[in-house]
Amino acid sequence: MESSSPLKIERIVAGGWGMTHLGSKVTFIRGVLPDEMVTIKGAESRQGYQFATLDQVQEVSPDRIVAPCPVYEQCGGCQFQHVRYDRQLRYKQQMLEEAFSRIGHVSGQEYLPPVPSPFTYEYRRCVRFSVFQKDQTFQLGFVQERSRTPVESTGCLLIPESIRIVVEELKKRLAALPRMPAFLSSLEVRSSAAFGNHVLILKSPRLNQGQAQSFLEIFKEIPTVSGCVVASAAPPFGRKHTPIRRVSGEDHIFEQLNDIAFRISDRSFMQANWAVFGMVSQTLEEWMGNPEGVRILELFAGVGCLGLSFARKGAMATVVEENPYAIADARKTASQNHIGRCRFRPSTAEDFLATVQPNEYDVVLLDPPRTGLSQTCTQALSHVKVPRIFYLSCDAASLARDASRLGAAGYKMGRVQLFDMFPQTAHIETLVEFTLLS
Repeated sequence: MESSSPLKIERIVAGGWGMTHLGSKVTFIRGVLPDEMVTIKGAESRQGYQFATLDQVQEVSPDRIVAPCPVYEQCGGCQFQHVRYDRQLRYKQQMLEEAFSRIGHVSGQEYLPPVPSPFTYEYRRCVRFSVFQKDQTFQLGFVQERSRTPVESTGCLLIPESIRIVVEELKKRLAALPRMPAFLSSLEVRSSAAFGNHVLILKSPRLNQGQAQSFLEIFKEIPTVSGCVVASAAPPFGRKHTPIRRVSGEDHIFEQLNDIAFRISDRSFMQANWAVFGMVSQTLEEWMGNPEGVRILELFAGVGCLGLSFARKGAMATVVEENPYAIADARKTASQNHIGRCRFRPSTAEDFLATVQPNEYDVVLLDPPRTGLSQTCTQALSHVKVPRIFYLSCDAASLARDASRLGAAGYKMGRVQLFDMFPQTAHIETLVEFTLLS
């Protein structure tokens, strides 16, 4: 279904899509703004809705700017480069509030003004590239949205200059290869803002020890790169192969938060926008108040950034994380920074909560993955009766769903703070306070 007559964009919805109606079908269009009049071409139809491609903007919004990235429309990694930054924040706040209203059906919360990122570009401290072959040379790039088509985009404007310098050297070495030792599914670069070094993480679906060593030789002696890890990815379901992991130099970096040098190894999750994550930590401290003697349970803790920060300030922290490598990083961070009054539990949130007695903790910190909390987890939280919960979310839809479940379990939602962790994209990071009703 196409439209030769202009359509009016009604609003921006989750994912940064512009929404309008064409006939009886809700139509989603990328790269548009509210109140713009546009024509479309090529629609991908679903039952009751469709995704369409923008043809022309005939009436332009005053919020529109020229996207600076030359592959913005092809790459799909960013959704808001064509939008003034102050309006990006406004649209994200509207998407967040719509999620709470439409999905969570919750009310009474206090929405605080969005916290902008100090850097609207060049903020990513880790970036994962796809590796593909084009014109008989190997290149780095990303995959187009809603497709598997690669886009050469090593000049990504979200990447700081220090990573770009490393990437340029990687490009030269890849371009010089007549063939690859093995297929690479991804090549990740991690950068420490505090200490200036980088670590490379190469993933392959399957490789042997010789192939892994060949990759280490290809990428050795790159300035500011302190280590390189080559590893085979987890095998597809039902298949077995021996996992391979070879390391040259260091397999981790250190990053600074609250005067603590956190160890983050290659198999642990790393925050992309460290500056904004520091603002999240500062806001959490302000909301919590004096942590001295407070019994804190940090679930989905990763390398323990939040729990260890509070332990340094006098709290008694229990750090719970399913990933054994991340919990090992947290232990080493505590030891190297001489942080006591904390304990570490390698466990899922659900399994650990099953061991917690009512009133055993004063505060729970939650930072779950994009899928949010399981129903088992929210039911367990209602049983342990923790007076305060602080929930850090990277997905508005799962957060709204969980807010509804926590409300049914006796928790009232209070302050809601959006942090722009990922400028130029439609991703939303949100901190929410929940208080147990007496």
